[in-house]
Amino acid sequence: MLLKDTTKINDNWMFTLGDCSDYAYAATDFDDKKWEKVKLPHDWDTFFAPDKKSKSGAGGGYAKGGIGWYRKIITISKKDLKKRHELIFEGVYMESEVFANGILVGKRAYGYSTFVVDITDAVIEGDNIVAVKVNNSKLPNSRWYTGSGIYRDVYYRKTDSVCLDYFGVKADTSGVYREGLSATIDVRTLVNNYSEDDSDVQVKWILKDKRRKQVASAGATLYTSSFDSSEACSRIYVDNPSLWSCETPYLYKLVTQLYKGDEKIDERVDGFGIRTAEFTPSDGFLLNGVRTKIKGVCLHHDSGLFGAAFHKEIWEYRLKLLKEMGVNGIRCSHNPPASALLDLCDELGFVVMDEIYDEWTLGKNKNENYFSDQPSYGFSQFFYQNAEQELRTMLRRDYNHPSIILWSIGNEIPEQAYSDGAKIVKFLSDIVHSEDSLRLVTSACDNIASLPEIETRKDFIDALEVVGYNYVGRWRERAESFYEEDKLANPDRIMIGTENPSVCGDRGDYSTDNKYNFSYVTATLTHEALWRFTASRNYVAGDFIWTGIDYLGEAHWPRRGANFGAIDTANFKKDAFYYFKSIWNKDEVTLHLLPHWNFEGEEGQFKQVLCYTNCEKVKLFINDRLVGEKACAACPRYGATKSWDDEVRRYHPTTGDLHLSWDVPYEKGTLRAEGYIGNKLVKTTIVQTTKEADRLCAEVKQLGDFFFIEVSACDTDYKVVPTFNGLIYVKMDINAYLIGMDAGNMSDLTSYKSDKRAMLGGKILVVVKKKDMKD
Repeated sequence: MLLKDTTKINDNWMFTLGDCSDYAYAATDFDDKKWEKVKLPHDWDTFFAPDKKSKSGAGGGYAKGGIGWYRKIITISKKDLKKRHELIFEGVYMESEVFANGILVGKRAYGYSTFVVDITDAVIEGDNIVAVKVNNSKLPNSRWYTGSGIYRDVYYRKTDSVCLDYFGVKADTSGVYREGLSATIDVRTLVNNYSEDDSDVQVKWILKDKRRKQVASAGATLYTSSFDSSEACSRIYVDNPSLWSCETPYLYKLVTQLYKGDEKIDERVDGFGIRTAEFTPSDGFLLNGVRTKIKGVCLHHDSGLFGAAFHKEIWEYRLKLLKEMGVNGIRCSHNPPASALLDLCDELGFVVMDEIYDEWTLGKNKNENYFSDQPSYGFSQFFYQNAEQELRTMLRRDYNHPSIILWSIGNEIPEQAYSDGAKIVKFLSDIVHSEDSLRLVTSACDNIASLPEIETRKDFIDALEVVGYNYVGRWRERAESFYEEDKLANPDRIMIGTENPSVCGDRGDYSTDNKYNFSYVTATLTHEALWRFTASRNYVAGDFIWTGIDYLGEAHWPRRGANFGAIDTANFKKDAFYYFKSIWNKDEVTLHLLPHWNFEGEEGQFKQVLCYTNCEKVKLFINDRLVGEKACAACPRYGATKSWDDEVRRYHPTTGDLHLSWDVPYEKGTLRAEGYIGNKLVKTTIVQTTKEADRLCAEVKQLGDFFFIEVSACDTDYKVVPTFNGLIYVKMDINAYLIGMDAGNMSDLTSYKSDKRAMLGGKILVVVKKKDMKD
């Protein structure tokens, strides 16, 4: 979204960690020269190593928290003083108070909301002091890492007294007709009149294609009363539209213009995708009328060494990795994301489940993931006062994103087991549909089959339009049948897997019994069983695995985060990445071997060699000797399509698993896998025994202002040594500075800002920034 006269103001903020008496830091005459100069987005927790004594605890990743202050100068000319002035904060964690020239002009308790602060009555000609107090001292307040500070972008906007409301443009595809030959878009625009006079204005909507060519338009005249808001509505007709989908995420530009007479007084530009999205009890999810199985991942909002600080370029890189893995769906867990993340989902072709709350009126134990009857700080303290405001803010901000297909009003809400739960579902659902009549509402339920005292009530489930299942096979009675029992009893129920197990483990961990009791040999089996069921039942809309990427928090000491992702916090691919790619991405050939082949001293001992592949058959060789030939079962399985004995039935898998395995006695040398489709060799993969590490190799990627240096420990043949976990030291050039280092090892409690850190699996990520780039 782009708005006229709106500027990102991330540069040149002054920061201090700590509080003062009588709000002295907000005063215009306070001297902040000794404070630290920072550039937003800023998460002060990343500057400290995890501390076992931190009150944020296991849930919050043992982060520091506390109270911090920010100050910035905004200069306003005499000419602009007559305009209206707003600050837009994309996200501040958490309880924030905003001052302009010492005057309190706004506050927000929830740490994930975008909020607008009107500073018009507080500004003066010349320099204006904006001060923000951030209070994240009431710990623990979250079951995951939150970060602390102004961790998303901040904007300054100036407008005429009659202007577009910041959240006031809504557009949706009301229909696609004649097999895609035409479409209609309903548009609504809220106009605010802050002047003492009534006013007639004109609203124009222009739809432009990727070549910036106008393809359709509409207009309306609107009478606006003094100190009131009015809405203009119209419909745009589009011939031969290009539809938005996961495969071809075509985006138009919707330009909304506000005129007073012949003068254009305001303008907003939105990316907009024409598409239809529908959930049905029998066919699951339909995108543009085509049944689409959601292959989704849950994501928390941190990004490794950057903490909660959101940088679009970094998340673009991460989302492209997930796209390569075959992912087509993102669940924002468990809070509204940065708006730029949704922009990326629009651009890259992900469908999104946008989620608002992790708790309602009943607080949760922030370190054990269960309902707590002990005092627990969190959104439950604010629910009765703020629930409607926060939900409406998310709905209005995110409405125009074609990627969003489902609104989630809660995650694993304790009220699912209580009589008030269904009433709150109705309360929140009514708010959703007062803003959005097209998208449906869900909540992620973790106790649909559970112990009697915490089991999800039927009236709670029936109040949901789409029923979200978390860990559907957790309880023994559902371990094989999953959704089937509920579907037989409730044929009209729409079902989706909102959170289910991924493939856990640290990158390169090939022990037989790791932290979560998953051997690498069996790590995929739980997901394989559920995915076989999900892929073969049309009525299940799809699944979101927990999680796509490792995240900070939700891990007990001495670990700083959870290793449930297919990608680690340093953005290195784990073996699980290739497992999911082999079953979800049919456009690329996958042939991945594990484990590494460095087991000195274990000669002759059997090692289980696994292969994740979408090839029809694979031959495995050890030092050029054939070990064996095997074939995976397809998912869903192949079946006859033309006659009972047509060609496809001649494909015979050697296992019902979605991976292949061989028992191979260890000897130094080379493992080689050859992948075939039919009788054609389509890919070869090798894993070799390496020598000792004696050099470092690096690959550099530039992501926005940052340089990502992927450093590998290599032997004399320049092969990465996967067993090297030694320390590396970084000495910076005078023209650059270190942002941080991360190897994805959740047991490494070193500060991300340290200039020395241990590698993991022979790799580490070093992030630097040039000093001549704006800070």
